[in-house]
Amino acid sequence: MPGPFEIDRSRPSAELLEVAKQELRETPEVRAAAVEELRKLLKASDLNFPDDEEFLLIYLRPTKFYPESALKLMRNVAEFNKSYKDLLHNLMPADVKPVFVDHGLINIFTNRDHKGRRLMVVHMGEKWNTKEVTEDQIFRALYTIQKLAVLEPATQINGAVVIYDFKGMGMGHVKAMSTSGAKRLLTFIQEACPLRMKAVHFVNEPMIFNMVWSLFKPFVKEKLNKRMFFHGEKMAKLHEHIPKDYLPSNYGGTLPALDYGGKEWYPVAEQFTEFITKWNSCGFK
Repeated sequence: MPGPFEIDRSRPSAELLEVAKQELRETPEVRAAAVEELRKLLKASDLNFPDDEEFLLIYLRPTKFYPESALKLMRNVAEFNKSYKDLLHNLMPADVKPVFVDHGLINIFTNRDHKGRRLMVVHMGEKWNTKEVTEDQIFRALYTIQKLAVLEPATQINGAVVIYDFKGMGMGHVKAMSTSGAKRLLTFIQEACPLRMKAVHFVNEPMIFNMVWSLFKPFVKEKLNKRMFFHGEKMAKLHEHIPKDYLPSNYGGTLPALDYGGKEWYPVAEQFTEFITKWNSCGFK
């Protein structure tokens, strides 16, 4: 059993494989055939991606084991990395360490929710010192977390949930965000991230949040729009989606208040630099 600040790379349990079968069409036979077909498609393409089974499953699970769809997702990733090469080329954990260790803007919960999904909170208000951390740096940190999350079979199958906390947001935070940054983030989430994004929850939004939402709204597609929920300070509304037993007291839950953060999680990233280097090699031939 992995510790609280570890990546869970354990093989899927029988229960988890049943979820994969029901939601992703995954069976040993379907998996083997899809891996073989994706290898063929990849070899005949202009893409350069590792073709070991563990790596290919990262793309096959979110596309429900349709090889053509997995290849399209790979192409989206390659296009995205090319478009934002200045931010993402050879990006390593050390490049975003201050965002995790010094500022604690992003926190992954040590527990999963009632559906086995990874939970993450992103602080976009009072914890965000816009003079020290830019919008670009936050994105680079989120992109780095994705590289680690895809290593977990349980997260590949069950997906992830993100909570955006806007407590204490002021006009300075609004000015630190841009239309181009919003477009980049939503393109990543909707087209170039091989993770099942199951829900995005917004909490503690102040009145000026409408100005932020106006940046993002034009780029939100229907599928993601149905998975976005706005709760304000009403944590009871959040509990309709994530029961209190799976949330810390910071969000009206019964678990202890968060006493850990990016500082505790950062060493995990350093443990997987070999995989991250492998991930960074993906793109066009």
